[in-house]
Amino acid sequence: MTGAPKLQPGGKDPDPRRAAAFWTERKVAWYQRALARSDYAEKVLDTIAPLLAECETALDVGAGCGALALPLARRLRRVSAIEPAPMMAKALREQAQALGLGNLDVIEGAWGEAPVAPHDLVLCAHVGELLQRGASFPAEASSLARRGVALVRDAGKERDKFFFRELYPKLLGRLYAPGCDHEETVESLARFGASPIVNVVSYRSDQPFTDLEEACDFWQEYLGVEGGQARDFLRGFLRARLIRVGPDLIAPYPKQAAVIWWRVPAPPAVPPNAPAYAQVQV
Repeated sequence: MTGAPKLQPGGKDPDPRRAAAFWTERKVAWYQRALARSDYAEKVLDTIAPLLAECETALDVGAGCGALALPLARRLRRVSAIEPAPMMAKALREQAQALGLGNLDVIEGAWGEAPVAPHDLVLCAHVGELLQRGASFPAEASSLARRGVALVRDAGKERDKFFFRELYPKLLGRLYAPGCDHEETVESLARFGASPIVNVVSYRSDQPFTDLEEACDFWQEYLGVEGGQARDFLRGFLRARLIRVGPDLIAPYPKQAAVIWWRVPAPPAVPPNAPAYAQVQV
């Protein structure tokens, strides 16, 4: 019943080009439906509210289809969103246009592929390769931020995702191992002198489906399994676990995230009579 590509722990593809290709139009639509029900953005942005109050602009790195970029654009004067997956970037542009958010700029590409200007806030949520131990991104983000940086990573020791702890052994023949926890990011920050505030928030990321067959499509695509035998197994497995809420079947998905944020040092003050060449650009 196996047919999935080889993945890193937590289901991440180590090849950025394949990772971007993973996001098909249908997978993006599923993700958007889950976001529409989720309190994720509210919980994260409420946590960094003291920092947001000092900001007019934000750079969201790995913005996806706008989980945080869209609500930020409603609050701030200008938001730039970097996203390497073409389908995610397309969905973000379309949603920004539909909501009349002309202050949101989408940059399609990976971090480091295009120059970006300093912003008051630099934000990066759930982009493992940029936030893992030893990654240079946190220091680079700190140098680009005028006011502060916010990073979001999964938290909690017993993390599961879409019943993967049960399904990986049965359908893929191996254990499901979630990605590394947020502590490695906090440890890395200490190396360049950052002293972040760390808040763990709980939120819902429940996934809705119109019916059981759509749910089977979802798990077959995410697990990379094909064939009638796998689908028959999933049909019985999911029938016992999905919850009917109104017209939808819901896969319950409670999550925790660590919101790691800090203010950057203010630039040195420039005396009012200083020569033009000594003025600091911020």
